[in-house]
Amino acid sequence: MTTTHFGISMNKCFYMMVFLALISCGGSNNDPEIPLIPEPKVPTNPEPEEPSAPETLVQPDGTRQGYFSQPRMHIEGDKLFVCTSQGLYAKDLAKEGSVYQLVGFKGIPLQDYVRRGNDILALRYNRGRGFLLLSHDDGQTYEDITPDIFCKEDQEVLPSLVQHPTDYNTLLVSSLYYGVFRSKDFGKTWEQLTDHLWGNANTSQIGFHPTQPNIIYNSGESMIMSGNINISYDDGKTWNNHGESLGFPGDNCVHRPAFHPTNPNHWVIGGEGCVFTTDDNGETWSVQNYWDDNSKVAYWYFAEFDNKNPDIVYLVGPLDNSVIECKIKIMCSTDGGQSWNEPLRLPMMKAHDWVNDLLQYKDRLFIYAETGIYEVAKSDIIK
Repeated sequence: MTTTHFGISMNKCFYMMVFLALISCGGSNNDPEIPLIPEPKVPTNPEPEEPSAPETLVQPDGTRQGYFSQPRMHIEGDKLFVCTSQGLYAKDLAKEGSVYQLVGFKGIPLQDYVRRGNDILALRYNRGRGFLLLSHDDGQTYEDITPDIFCKEDQEVLPSLVQHPTDYNTLLVSSLYYGVFRSKDFGKTWEQLTDHLWGNANTSQIGFHPTQPNIIYNSGESMIMSGNINISYDDGKTWNNHGESLGFPGDNCVHRPAFHPTNPNHWVIGGEGCVFTTDDNGETWSVQNYWDDNSKVAYWYFAEFDNKNPDIVYLVGPLDNSVIECKIKIMCSTDGGQSWNEPLRLPMMKAHDWVNDLLQYKDRLFIYAETGIYEVAKSDIIK
């Protein structure tokens, strides 16, 4: 009870409590009960209804729903599927003038999804529970199949969900509290592969090597905020910490790798103001440091090899948000990541705009930022 709501001083409140205690202890069972002063009732406003998800969008909303939120994209055939705060949207890339249509999980803030025929397992952004939603009808209806292991902590978050490149039943998920897990039955059961994620879970990435899926990686930062990548070469049985071999001293981060299409031992990974490359599946690394090159410094979040010319690599990321003129940068290499051309700058629509994902379709790149999706012709970048 807050005494100031009743105009009662602390001394009066004390004596009143003593008086009530004496009456309670000394009176007979037939004494009338003296009612206590009720707590003041604070008027409550009804919970606002969730806004209805629009059926069509000109631009999907990529706003992150929390610190560990990073909604993804997928290209299936000629369609671009986009996870948003209001569900799953899709656009026909082969049809000029098409818009994004709501196709499933209406009103659900989605991080990512994986597909097995008409079955979709969606990763919902949430805290503590309700992460994994299974649908058998392309997201029109769904059930929560989140296991108890992910519901033990009120602040638990599952940042990432990925699928095996050939066995669609095999999945990986990352847990903020408990590390990397694997399912071999499309999310029904899970086994723990590691007991923690590396460093900042906001930038931590997990995945399979696309052509050697017995190689599993978890990239990010170490506990002292230096770049780190943890790699298993035996399908998750043992793990190798390659943080010391990256060659970049001090504060940094290792983001999502790209794998050379014809030389699978060659990886390219963007970092904070630098680029990491390896030619032996991550056993040893070289680094290109661009912190002193204002034109090429950025938070290089995503790398992608060209789908036609494997010598071409793209990097995308935002400039340091402390810079007054914030830009999203796209940088291109035509020699497999050994050197880089002058970046193309895209104006950010708002300050502190995050880049959520990078994909390609034919002659275009698709960059998913919080403010929407940028479509960029590859010919504007390749020089």
